[in-house]
Amino acid sequence: MFTYLKLKNFKSLKDVTLNLKETQKRTKNFIAIYGENGCGKTNLVLAFDAIKKIMISKVNDQAWKNLPRDYQDTKEYMEKMDIFAGMFDTFTDLEKLRMIDEKEPTEIEYGFSINDIEGYYYIKFDTRVLEERLYYLENQKRNIHFEIKTNNDKIEKNLNNKIFNGAKYRTELEEQIDKYWGRHTFLSIIFEELVRKNKSFMDENISKNLIDVVNDFSQIIIKHDKIASIPSLEIAFNRFNIEEGKIDARNAELLDKYEKVLRIFFTQGYADIKDVYYEKQENEYEIEYKLYFKKLIANKIRNIYYKEESNGTRRILKLFNDMIETINGKTVIIDEIDNGIHDLLIKNIIMSLKDEITGQLIITTHNTLLLETLPAKELYIITVDLNGNKEINCINDYNFKIQKHNNVRDLYFKGLFGGIPSSDYIDFEEIRVVAYITLLVIVAIIISLQVEK
Repeated sequence: MFTYLKLKNFKSLKDVTLNLKETQKRTKNFIAIYGENGCGKTNLVLAFDAIKKIMISKVNDQAWKNLPRDYQDTKEYMEKMDIFAGMFDTFTDLEKLRMIDEKEPTEIEYGFSINDIEGYYYIKFDTRVLEERLYYLENQKRNIHFEIKTNNDKIEKNLNNKIFNGAKYRTELEEQIDKYWGRHTFLSIIFEELVRKNKSFMDENISKNLIDVVNDFSQIIIKHDKIASIPSLEIAFNRFNIEEGKIDARNAELLDKYEKVLRIFFTQGYADIKDVYYEKQENEYEIEYKLYFKKLIANKIRNIYYKEESNGTRRILKLFNDMIETINGKTVIIDEIDNGIHDLLIKNIIMSLKDEITGQLIITTHNTLLLETLPAKELYIITVDLNGNKEINCINDYNFKIQKHNNVRDLYFKGLFGGIPSSDYIDFEEIRVVAYITLLVIVAIIISLQVEK
């Protein structure tokens, strides 16, 4: 899970820090981020997504190069038409992540915690990678795993001998850095190595701690309109499908937990749904399951297979499909979680799931009902000052105490925390009059030109 995020010159975010720590030793499992439209909430999500682009860029490039020319033409067409945006991005597209008209490099630092051990990954770039560093557990202590940067157009490489065990393999990696680094990151070189090479070879030559970091980054789930899922990664990590599928028999308790969460939400949120359950076929090794609803229809309880449910219910199931991964320790980040779903339903989904989260769920939202029920430590506001500079603050960190009798939602609407749009009255009648006068002026000009002719 993420412990913090630091951004400099990233899209509309000049210099911001998102601190996700609750205490020195504890990281928050759930975070809701608020702010007016255009304040940078989506750019924050894109910053989290960037780490997956950073990691898979070399694998994607190599995969497309191995395809026939006809398929490569399809890739170019898909990119041009913005189909599956982000899925095929490589580091030729670094500039898309940079602040417009900014000469200074872009910097991103991801603080993370894996197996209760904290570390960070740092990258600096303009149109190419300029610096990259990973800090995490070495053996019994934390140390730099690798640090690479340019100095007078030369690449300086520092690979930790305790992380990269074999001298021969370290030399091979250094040759790859000389060949690919700048266009790709070293993280993407390592990821391709783990995908392409024999597991036993990699286990012998690279520390398990580094492999843990790469695997954890691979399994981050990001949901945004312009971010496509990456099928190869989802298949590789056997993502759980909430609606139907097969699960290892040893994970029977996990399936029961998913069923419990769905039952709580749907029976509380829908008057006609009386129960939610999995129909199971079990053997010694696996459980095959399908999702059903018990619904009250025409004065009778009927068993409804999930595929026969309404489009709205199935959309909510897809949202659950991502959020449920947090129960299993995954990190999930969802932009505009309330888009197209009723505020009350979103509130019920989150409150049903929140106490079961063992991973991390980060959302951006405009759903102010959550302000009444979530603790202040989980609520963040993006504010913009008169000069366009932005900050991200937890409500807990404001310089005043919120009394128990105060409603955080009311305080938010009063502008106490910032992050709300201007409430100035828009005089549409005045706009109409101005438009009408403008039209008359245009007509008068046209008539005068005709007379002159």
